[in-house]
Amino acid sequence: MRSAPFLYFGLILAGGLAAQQGSLTGPLQGYTFDAPTRSLRAVIGFAGAASFGPVLRDNLDFGSVAPRQTYGLAFQSGQCLFIAGLGSAKILTQSLAAVEAQPDGIVWSGNGSRAVLYSRSGNWLQAISGFPDAPAAGSRINVSSLGGVLASVAADPQGKMIAAGITGDAGEVFLSTDGQTFNKLVPAANPVSLSFSTDSATLYVLDSSAPQVIAVTVASAGFQTIPLAGLASPMAIQAVEDSANNEQLYIAAAGAQLVRILDVASQQIVQDVPLSFQPTCLDQFGSNSFVVASRSQAARPLWLFASTPVQGAYFVPAVRLQPPDHRRVAIIGGVR
Repeated sequence: MRSAPFLYFGLILAGGLAAQQGSLTGPLQGYTFDAPTRSLRAVIGFAGAASFGPVLRDNLDFGSVAPRQTYGLAFQSGQCLFIAGLGSAKILTQSLAAVEAQPDGIVWSGNGSRAVLYSRSGNWLQAISGFPDAPAAGSRINVSSLGGVLASVAADPQGKMIAAGITGDAGEVFLSTDGQTFNKLVPAANPVSLSFSTDSATLYVLDSSAPQVIAVTVASAGFQTIPLAGLASPMAIQAVEDSANNEQLYIAAAGAQLVRILDVASQQIVQDVPLSFQPTCLDQFGSNSFVVASRSQAARPLWLFASTPVQGAYFVPAVRLQPPDHRRVAIIGGVR
């Protein structure tokens, strides 16, 4: 199923995740929280024939699964749940009492060891470390103490640093190594999205007011700017490595309806990939894919942006839902 110039998503095989015996069958791209059905589900299938797997956990208000992992966080009736063992015969659920409020979103470190819960509406963030063996939440940070309003959050691939973009009278990006203390790193008028390089040495800041990308050397706070001339409404950024280990930036632009691929070293455009829809995010998913438009309505598909088999956008179609998978669920701490 393909129509140039847009590629319709079947599925990209993910390295590092395999379907679990006795529960899910077929190649597995990853797990997702599906908002219209309030459930955690797998995305399974081959390119050209993708589908959502069975419901693994339902009746959830919000959720987020760590990229390329089998665990995540979910909220149910105001309670924060750590859910592990997705795709296995037994799903474990544990309450995290130290998390007192449901966030607007969650970002994960690349290795899945740390999650950062954030609320733009409430102007706060909270880090949880120690995944998957012993998740423990730090104190919730009121971002007003940093002098503005929360615009963006990122965790580095190793789970050791958190960056926060703040807007206000003077936009600024802050950096924390302990999840509690934040220090000024670089000024940015409207830092709508942040992404660390794969080696954590550089933080890329998408400043939509210019528009431009600010590449900040974390160790020295030195920086250079990469202009994004002519790119309408850039709203999300991700740093990736290509097949030759060259650093690239993916930039999703809502107004232009495209994903721009930039080579960091040369600051040249590698490719502008048009989309047939307006992107809403650019979040890590499988080993070579990102969620570029999540499902907000039951009739809409899940859109992913992937580098293989061909660079482009692919969709997981909305289909009639199957009944929940009522496998045995282990309950820890009284959660039901």
